[in-house]
Amino acid sequence: MLAFRSLQPALLAGLAAVALSGCFSTPEPEPLGWINSMPVAEETAPLAGTALEQRKERLTRAQHDLAHFHTTLESLYYRDDRDGMHRMRRFTDAYLSMHVDRLLLHEWQSRHPEVAVLDASLRLAKADVLLRMRQFERAGEVFGQLERRFEGRDNLLVEYPIGTRRPLGEALRILRDGKRG
Repeated sequence: MLAFRSLQPALLAGLAAVALSGCFSTPEPEPLGWINSMPVAEETAPLAGTALEQRKERLTRAQHDLAHFHTTLESLYYRDDRDGMHRMRRFTDAYLSMHVDRLLLHEWQSRHPEVAVLDASLRLAKADVLLRMRQFERAGEVFGQLERRFEGRDNLLVEYPIGTRRPLGEALRILRDGKRG
C-alpha cells in the first residue's frame, strides 16, 4: 500500500502529461476525398412548385455564403495570414465540392426562366472565390461553363458583385479583368 501511494503522484503526473500533449498538437484534418465519390441523384426534368422554391433558396444562400468567403479570403490575404488563408482555402474547397458543385450540376436550371439568373450569379460568385484562392484553372472552367450555358444571353441581369445588378457580359468582363465592384 505504501509503494502504491508513492507511485500515485508520478502516475497522475504521467496521465496529465499525456492528456495535455493532445492539447498542444494541431494535426491537419484528413482530406475529404469521399465527398465527390458520393452518388448524386439525377434530375431529369426541371423542378416546379415547392421544390423549385427550395432550389432558389439554396442557390441564393450559397451565393451569399460565397460572398462571405470572398470577404474572409480577401481579409486574410491583406493581413498576410498564411496559416489562416490555408485553412480557409481548405474549408472553402470542401464547401464548393459538397454544396455548390452539386447545386450547379444540372443543365436544366441554366435554361429555366425562374432559376437561370440565380444559376449564373452563383457561378460568378464561385469564379470570384476561386480567383481569390488563386485557382485560376478552375475559375477558367467556370468561365467556360458560363459562356457555354448562357451563350447569346449576355444581357441577362445577374447579381455580381452581391448587391449590384448588371448584364452577364459586363459581369464576366469585370471578373476577368479583376475589377470587382
